Amino acid sequence: MEEISDIPRSKRSRYLRALKLSSFSVLMVLLAASLFVVSSAPLFWFNAFENDVANHMLNYQLSALPIAGLALLLTWLFAGQLRLSYLSSRRTGELRPYFAQRAGGRWEADGWNLGFMMCGIVGVVTFFQFLPGGFTFHWATALLVVPLAASNAFIEESIYRLPYVTMGANDTNSRIYGLFMGSAVFGAMHYWGVAPNGFLGALMAAFLGFILAKSMQETRGFYWAFMIHFLLDIVVVVFILNQAP
Repeated sequence: MEEISDIPRSKRSRYLRALKLSSFSVLMVLLAASLFVVSSAPLFWFNAFENDVANHMLNYQLSALPIAGLALLLTWLFAGQLRLSYLSSRRTGELRPYFAQRAGGRWEADGWNLGFMMCGIVGVVTFFQFLPGGFTFHWATALLVVPLAASNAFIEESIYRLPYVTMGANDTNSRIYGLFMGSAVFGAMHYWGVAPNGFLGALMAAFLGFILAKSMQETRGFYWAFMIHFLLDIVVVVFILNQAP
């Protein structure tokens, strides 16, 4: 068997880079899967509200924050050159064409339109998902919508998007790794998620992941990925918290 020390320097460098990227990918997927663990068995058991769903969401978010912190730490350790430079409020950049589009735009001009359009689509799908069980309105939990949506958006972007985009830029000469991993893992995990879920939910989440990873790459910042995800989560959390008991 060929020893690593006997491999030419250029080939050895590619080998080590591939090993590093593979190891990082496995760790990130495991962290993403651990969200299911803390969802089923949260680290905290606060019962601050009469609504059991609100209590569960609160405890899940508090339990998931350390996982997001670990994802950021691993990204900082693995991405030797970039570290956490993508974790910034930069929001300007060219919105490049994708799929069959003939022309692009600018994130600072088109980001809001894209976000609100996706909110409408996700809102309709989520509404029909929860419609069979009915809805009721909880005044006490209305105040939780914004903080829970913000927390969930930050957690999921820190686990599903930022690590892959950062490592793709740090260790490859292509945008493909960040786009593929930032959409595929997100879509796969949402198949078993809360809403939207199932096959349609997985496809929607994968497309969303593609767009959000793309926003990070093209602005070199966290702003639009977080903001669009936050807007979508506001819509989803409203339906989740107001399910009929």
